[in-house]
Amino acid sequence: MFSTELPSGTETEPTPEAIREQLELLVQDHVFRSSKRSVQFLRYVVEQTLNGAADQIKERAIGVQVFGRDPSYDTNIDHIVRTAAIELRKRLSIYYGEEKHRSELRMAMVPGSYIPRFFYAHSSVYQKEQDFAELGSGAVEFAPSEEKRAFSTANASSEGHHSLTRKRVAPLWLAVGLCLFIATLACFRWFSSPDPQYLFWKPVLDSPGPVLLAVGDVPNGPPTPSTSPQSDPGTAIPIVQKASSPTVPFADTVTIARVVGILESRRKQVIIRPESKSSFSDLRQGPAILIGAFNNEWSLRLTQQLRYTLALDPDRHLIYIRDSHRPGDREWSWPTDERTQDQGTVGSPAVHDYALISRIWDSKTGNVVVTIGGLYTYGTEAAGEALSSRNMMNAISKAVPLNDTHRNIQIVLGTTVTDGTPGPPKLLATSAE
Repeated sequence: MFSTELPSGTETEPTPEAIREQLELLVQDHVFRSSKRSVQFLRYVVEQTLNGAADQIKERAIGVQVFGRDPSYDTNIDHIVRTAAIELRKRLSIYYGEEKHRSELRMAMVPGSYIPRFFYAHSSVYQKEQDFAELGSGAVEFAPSEEKRAFSTANASSEGHHSLTRKRVAPLWLAVGLCLFIATLACFRWFSSPDPQYLFWKPVLDSPGPVLLAVGDVPNGPPTPSTSPQSDPGTAIPIVQKASSPTVPFADTVTIARVVGILESRRKQVIIRPESKSSFSDLRQGPAILIGAFNNEWSLRLTQQLRYTLALDPDRHLIYIRDSHRPGDREWSWPTDERTQDQGTVGSPAVHDYALISRIWDSKTGNVVVTIGGLYTYGTEAAGEALSSRNMMNAISKAVPLNDTHRNIQIVLGTTVTDGTPGPPKLLATSAE
């Protein structure tokens, strides 16, 4: 086993060999083994520093080299590097907080910088950090150059002036330490704010147990009106025509893959079942995600009391997303009396499809339910793309309070279909009730 401990009282600069040995100790420890991202981040910044390229350790370079981002990506929108740096600092703190690691060679990063620094637990650098902690600076760390300048000023003052001057310097350092603590706290709050995708899925992620993902089948023709004579045609639940041999539309499988990828990346177990085999009892067991609109009966039922609902206009041969504030509007619609083979396919005119995403707390099941479905399969695919797009989720978060986990959130999207392929999703409307 590698050893990077140094006897107490010894003052020396860590060698590259000792630093690399300590790096291996860190990444092999249980604190880091569960985070591939933190391991990649730490290896990159350490090797860059040891290779004399510390000045090249910038946010964009890390985003490209470590996290595979495009060189032109927008760092103001994509905070992957900042959030990963916060996670890395946290894991370093946990690691060195364990008694068995306290005498090892230390690695730390300066807040506001991604350049690592290395020092032994018994060195003067470590002692100076403890002195700052006592002044209230907490986890504030200085880069070597900044530290050298700061402490050289303090040493010059103590050597060149009498005790009265030292008494005047002490409050100054206290003020500096306090300012640094406040600045660090502000940066931490700014950089650690959860991303919109996480906020959208937070009620699902926070719910105990696995999440049920219920998938609608390919319907056997368009929906039909409710048979109840008392039903309001605008709000009645359309009747789904079940197919004799259940199959899942290809576009729906794409959305399923996107959603499952998001949830499993955040360690949420997913159980996938056909909608036709998902009962009310299943929905009561925990959170649920319903893929499909007019091919998923649960989606039709559970959104009927919200502002935006899935509706049928048999007189005009339309399925549409109904806005209860504008009940006569049919802007977001799809014709049911045209051959689907001719709609949006290669060589045919471009058409528009629409999708409805709802995140609701259902009083009947007592759990959070997310519905994702387009009027046709193109809309469902566009909805899946929106939920996995950082830019789209940022736009949605500006329009609706995703952080309010107990409000019913609805998102209406549109997409233009050309040659059988849906274009980028467009945000049309939102609601928070």
